Amino acid sequence: MAEDSKFDLVIIGSGNGGYIPAIRASQLGMSVALVEKEENLGGTCLNWGCIPTKALLHTAELLNAFNHSEDFGINANGAELDYEKLAEYRDRVVGRLQKGVSGLMRKNKVQVFTGVGSFVEPKKIKVEGEDGETQELEGENILIAVGSEVRTLPGLEIDHEKVISSDDIVTAKDYASSVIILGSGAVGTEFASMYSDYGAEVTIVEVLDKLLPAEDPDISDELLKRFEERGIRVMTGTMADSESLEKTDDGVKITVSPSGEEDGEGETLEADQILVAIGRKTAIEALNLDATSVEVNDGGEIQVDEFYRTAEDGVYAAGDVIGGYWLAHAAGHEGIVAAEHMAGEEPMPLDQNLIPRVTFCRPEVASFGLTREQAEEEGYEVKESQFPFLAIGKALIEGEPNGFVKVVADTETDLILGMHAIGPKVTDLIAEGVFAKLVEGTPQEIGMAVHAHPSLSEVMGEAALAVDGHAIHM
Repeated sequence: MAEDSKFDLVIIGSGNGGYIPAIRASQLGMSVALVEKEENLGGTCLNWGCIPTKALLHTAELLNAFNHSEDFGINANGAELDYEKLAEYRDRVVGRLQKGVSGLMRKNKVQVFTGVGSFVEPKKIKVEGEDGETQELEGENILIAVGSEVRTLPGLEIDHEKVISSDDIVTAKDYASSVIILGSGAVGTEFASMYSDYGAEVTIVEVLDKLLPAEDPDISDELLKRFEERGIRVMTGTMADSESLEKTDDGVKITVSPSGEEDGEGETLEADQILVAIGRKTAIEALNLDATSVEVNDGGEIQVDEFYRTAEDGVYAAGDVIGGYWLAHAAGHEGIVAAEHMAGEEPMPLDQNLIPRVTFCRPEVASFGLTREQAEEEGYEVKESQFPFLAIGKALIEGEPNGFVKVVADTETDLILGMHAIGPKVTDLIAEGVFAKLVEGTPQEIGMAVHAHPSLSEVMGEAALAVDGHAIHM
């Protein structure tokens, strides 16, 4: 075997769970190979997920601001969306970041191999290129970070024209004038918000009884109120009958009915397209895990310990393939812990309650840790506060007075158990709460920290003070 085919670490997958630990491993003195099946590095987040999606959402936010500019004394005379220019902007942002990741690999002396990576033996990886040529890499350690792919249901197969996935939206050169969105998790709500701001007719169909089912119930209720105010039709507790799907010359038709009711006529919905946003599944099929002792659960998730070791010695896994929150920022931190552990460091295991969960719809949603109900189920005696953006001067100045921040704390210790927010820029603001929890801070200490006035950050201090009834502006 050639000398440059042997590495301290071989990583399969170049998303956040792959390229970030590649950099950290290099910093720790390890020789690193990074295997990526696609032409561009960065994985789903950079190429089809987080980055292009947020570019589209940023334009949606700007379009909404222009359409309400008269509220702020500006007559914009009616803004129009130029989707061709928008697509160019989206692709320009993605392209720049793709070059950035490639540059980071060169800077950190990470050797990149293009092709599908699979196990030949537990420490030997075959890389097969598009031309069918193969080469083998040997690693003292292996990190699996192949991520996930769009999940669908029988009868709702993606055809990329009338039945689409999020991947189709972030590569399209145009958008539909009406859309039915199946699923109201982060993907479904973000695209519902985007389409609505673009002027499309939007219907959300969610089998569970609330939007963003994993979030605090008050957050879901507030989002429902704001979506309905915007003209988005929300059908929670509703099941789509995939067998009823009909593709027509004008678009699609599908029948929906209340969840759990198999009989009855239901209602037929019509639109240009159906967006399937019911979740994702791990992308492990090509790995040939049978050549290893790696264990996989019934959901297709690779089983790991707190340092992301699999059942196969020297083989680690991070990111979507191990389940959890399926978030790019979580994947990156998981990969760092794995890289540090295999390098002989003593990393602190990642606390799942410190992972921020963010949704970039309008209004934004962000949270971490436990809800009140979850905390009480775990045996905590809970105290809780909720402070509205309506009492924050900067929110009124920016014309975004709706929403709130909620703090959940342990009555006995005063420690923060979780925070839940909906409103302007909460995807940025939530970081303060995450840090406070990391250093075992209390709501009182967040309240003691001086927050600039007028700023949106004041809502964090006020919500923290409100836990003990000490909020100033309410």
